[in-house]
Amino acid sequence: MISKVPTRYKTSLLIEHTSEDIVGYTLIKLLQGLTKIQDNPRNIIITDFLDTLSIYLYQAELLNMDTTFVRDLSVIKVGGTVETGKVLYKIPISPYPVYKARYNEAISKILENRESQPQFNIQLGIEMVINLFNRHEMLEQIHDIGRQIIQNRGVVNIVFVNSEAIEKASIEALPLLRTMFPIVLKLGRFGESYTVQKSVFPEMRGVREEV
Repeated sequence: MISKVPTRYKTSLLIEHTSEDIVGYTLIKLLQGLTKIQDNPRNIIITDFLDTLSIYLYQAELLNMDTTFVRDLSVIKVGGTVETGKVLYKIPISPYPVYKARYNEAISKILENRESQPQFNIQLGIEMVINLFNRHEMLEQIHDIGRQIIQNRGVVNIVFVNSEAIEKASIEALPLLRTMFPIVLKLGRFGESYTVQKSVFPEMRGVREEV
């Protein structure tokens, strides 16, 4: 079960997928596992870049998966127009320094009202925003992701990234992201399974499981 990875190790992870993977299936399996283990939807935040969440939920609904519980999950919406989940903050697409300040403010306000338990920040569609930034802004964003992982250990960042799309933006982006994360998973079988591509924990390396 993919949800046991972040809950067991309490550390951030990068989930790589391709355009052929049905990420909606993977996402709902992850969210179902997290809500069951945590028993508190307030511990889950979804960062939705450019309506990616609505696309993934549509995929899951076509598979007759229950997505109704997502309406109770906190969402930070970056760009896009389709409101899905409990949208707490809307951040327009803007130059990276402006986006960074607004996003950090939104995260801080959410966390200050939450319990001391770990928060799971699931980020969807980040490659679409990275593709909009210039090289300097892209590198700054990746650096900030790494800084957040190290400095804010009460937040477990789970970042889905389309490896095909981000490689088109820059040959540096994906290797740098992999460097920042202590655990990297790669989806397979159209999103129904995953392989641990990288892990600081030896027992996890090379593990293959169903999501």
